[in-house]
Formats: sequence, C-alpha cells, structure tokens
Amino acid sequence: MLAAMVSPAPLEAVVPDSIWVTERPVWYSGVRQRARTTVVRLQGDVLWVHSPTTPTDEVCAALDALGEVRWIVVPNRFHHLQAPATATRYPKALVVGPKSAESRNPGLSVVMGLDHSEYVAATPELTPLHLGGVPFLDETVFFHAASGSLIAADLLACASARDHWTWRYAARIWGRYEQVRTPPDVRWSTRASSAAAESIAQLRALPLQRILIAHGDPIVERPAQQLAEAWDFAIPTALRAAAAPLERT
Repeated sequence: MLAAMVSPAPLEAVVPDSIWVTERPVWYSGVRQRARTTVVRLQGDVLWVHSPTTPTDEVCAALDALGEVRWIVVPNRFHHLQAPATATRYPKALVVGPKSAESRNPGLSVVMGLDHSEYVAATPELTPLHLGGVPFLDETVFFHAASGSLIAADLLACASARDHWTWRYAARIWGRYEQVRTPPDVRWSTRASSAAAESIAQLRALPLQRILIAHGDPIVERPAQQLAEAWDFAIPTALRAAAAPLERT
C-alpha cells in the first residue's frame, strides 16, 4: 500500500513527554500522501514505534535521545515496509503485528501478534483493539488512555492544504478533502457487518481526545463523532436502531 520516497522529518511532539510523530511522503496508486510514524514512550523509557519510517541516522538519533526502541509495531497488512530495516538497526527490539503482513514482505519477520499475552502485559499503557470486519486491513488500533489518544494507521484518512496536489485532487473526487472518511480502498473493500459495527461502537465509546492516523493530521475536533460518521456505512441496517445516535453540534 505504501512506497517510501525520502527520509522523514525529525520527531515532533504531539503529547509532551509521551507521543511523537514524524512524516514522510509516500506514493500510492498514483498519488503522493503524507505517511506518519507514531512513537510512544512507555514506562522505563521504552519506545514503541508504530508504522516505522526509514531508520536514517537523523531519525535514530532522535529516537535514541528519547529512550530505547523495544517494540516495532506493524499495525496492519500494509504498514510494514520499514519494519525489517528498523529491526536491523535495533536488533534487541521485537517486531509485533499481524502474520498476514509477512506474505506481503519477504523480509518481514513478525515475532508475535498484537494480542499475544507477553506483548499485552509489557505495554499496559496501550490497549490494542482489533478492527473487526475489515480483513482487507487486518488492522489493530491502540488506545493510549493517559492522553486519550487513539493511534491508528488506515482507520481514517483526510487530505488538507498541506498535502501534495495529486492527493488533494483525488481526495476532492473521492470526498476525502477536509473530510474525515475511511481511505478509498478501505471503503471499496469493506461491507457492512456486525463485526465492523461492534468494533466502531467500541472505539467511539472511548474517551477520545484525538485520533492519530497515518495519512492526515491529528483529528482533535469531535474525534468520536467523526469516527462514527466515517464508518456509518459499516453498520448493517438491522443494527442501526440499536446503535447510539450520532451527536450533532
């Protein structure tokens, strides 16, 4: 899904002393998007690196200044490209993610799943929540309760004026320009199901302060509401009456 272009920018704090991000441009399906890596510092200065970027000297120096890279997180079938290189750079770190990603990258070796008891016990600050009903992604998202941050890859997407003209143009056609929606390929590959509806209900019930996504700026305005609206198509008609009503502001 992603093809890296150039080295990323330095780490930028999203939540002081807890969460940082770095962006790099990527080409996918003829458009250039921004792709984000999210870094969380856990207890003991352990670093958790979500959807890793190219481990350049600049990036690694910034990481090393924050703590020890212990977890390299492949969140779904597509955000795996730089995991092998990051694992080589940090041989003591463990690569965790879905086994389905290995078939897409011969160099990728996933040590354990994101629901493995050892991983879950070692990262209590982050609650893993698998996105049901979307096998196309096989994505797990993570809730950082201390900051109210939901960390995701392809759960949502939104183009803005900061993006390359190719993505801005395509996003206007697909209704993703300055509108929080699912990525187009996720929408095309997903059907309404009770599993998807249950996952979205679980996510929107969290005390969200922000949603951090791979392809777009942090979603801080009505995050739970925008999540629910973006995934409304995935709720089967039979379950709509039982679903909590969307808040209107």
